[in-house]
Amino acid sequence: MDVIAAARALNRKAVQENWHHFCDPTLAFIDPGYEHLLTLWRTKAGDRKMPSRSDITPRDLKDILRNVLIFERISENPPVYRWRLVGTGLVNVLGEHTGKTFEESIPPEHLPRWKECCDLMLASEQPLRFLGRVHIKGREYLDAENLYVPLANDNGKPSFILGQCRYTPRRSETEDIWENQMASLPGGLL
Repeated sequence: MDVIAAARALNRKAVQENWHHFCDPTLAFIDPGYEHLLTLWRTKAGDRKMPSRSDITPRDLKDILRNVLIFERISENPPVYRWRLVGTGLVNVLGEHTGKTFEESIPPEHLPRWKECCDLMLASEQPLRFLGRVHIKGREYLDAENLYVPLANDNGKPSFILGQCRYTPRRSETEDIWENQMASLPGGLL
């Protein structure tokens, strides 16, 4: 898979659909706090494309556990995802959805975006950075910078997504105009 081309296509669709997010496979993080998860993921993967979910323990994530989530793809065609874990630091923003499917917990107008992003995360078989604006009722004042890493099931098939999420209040609507953020994407990702 050409991940840059896939991210570029997703980002173009995001602009067309007014999704207010973009994918950055170059991992050009604003916050250096993602290095722990990246290093852990790469170490646990070893010579494999990715580690399995069982390779990563809560102890491994103890410093960031409150800000992690895990999704599982439980069906591929059509794609169906289930929330496996929502860290305590994320519940106030995302809600407590552990055990629910996306269809049970995400507004229908957002389902295509969430599913396409998750499909890309698993198909890429590599870490991806997503920047965006929160579109959850009552939380629209937040911006997000998230790292998602794919995890295999015990048969080696990409099936889980582990995310470390950071939400910060937008200082003002005019300060960082969304179009300016999109124009600054690294590597011509639009």
